[in-house]
Amino acid sequence: MKRKYGTQTAKTFRTLFLLLFIIFAVEPRAYADEKTLIPVGTTVGITVSIKGVSVINTADFEGADGKLCSPAKDAGIQPGDRITKIDGREITSARELEKISGESKDKEITVEYDRGGNRAETKVKPETDVSDNKVRMGIWIKDSASGIGTMTFIDPESGKFGALGHGICETDGAVVPIGGGRISNAEITSVQKGEKGVPGELVGIFSEDERACGEVEMNTDNGIFGNIAPSMLAEFEGRAVPVANRDEVSEGEATVLSNIEGNKIREYSAEIVKINDDKDASKGMIVKITDSELIEKTGGIVRGMSGSPIIQNGKLVGAITHVFINNPVRGYGIFIEKMLNAA
Repeated sequence: MKRKYGTQTAKTFRTLFLLLFIIFAVEPRAYADEKTLIPVGTTVGITVSIKGVSVINTADFEGADGKLCSPAKDAGIQPGDRITKIDGREITSARELEKISGESKDKEITVEYDRGGNRAETKVKPETDVSDNKVRMGIWIKDSASGIGTMTFIDPESGKFGALGHGICETDGAVVPIGGGRISNAEITSVQKGEKGVPGELVGIFSEDERACGEVEMNTDNGIFGNIAPSMLAEFEGRAVPVANRDEVSEGEATVLSNIEGNKIREYSAEIVKINDDKDASKGMIVKITDSELIEKTGGIVRGMSGSPIIQNGKLVGAITHVFINNPVRGYGIFIEKMLNAA
């Protein structure tokens, strides 16, 4: 079964670590002399299973007393929360949550959930929806996430891949803990061109029923990572380039590999206009698209291009991560060494 997808906006969040004793200087990893990667640039369909069940929204329904209600909302549950347990029992799917809720008429249940990395619990008493006589909590939920993004690199030695350059996140910006996932071949069918104030996006199709071209193992602030299928590794064999250290990246001309039509990968001219500090890894550099053909077709950077490899002086230096909504020819990029450190 083939489905049509746009892309999902993803944000990031940070965990602060308190260092209590001596901070030792660490020698930077010299990737350029010892490491080569295959820059990819193809769009892929991404499907991941979520640990727990994510709340998309709360929903009111007519209860037995004739009044609109949402037991979950009344108990303090909000969109973006991730329900992990009910009455101490781990929740692994939306179907499981619905079953427990449906069996809890006139019974108060303890719901444990995660909000922005913080765990909490609350008491919820599901009620009967008079429209169909089913017992509900009054929430829209999901146990998986799907969308289209761009693969950044393949490691020809390990068979590992990296993509997106940022994490798959909840609406509150928290990176979603995953129980695994897969990537599939995707085909771009159209482009919604970006304009000032209106971000564009790649629209495409991929089949969740086809054999996966890779397995997703990690979802992090700096990208998603996993193992590539041997068939896809063979397709890109012989294309490895050196990896640049952060201090080798400079302001100036660069190129971006991206797939905006069908499954064709093209190299487009760009410019690294600013090197930022390290406060937010996914925004380590500002990149400007200078290629007139890409600007004509997409307006610059659009959703779905996250993960597009950035090449400078024959080396892989990073990946596109964000677009400037008010200036779509510009966006942020992440240094490749940040992705490798997260993998």
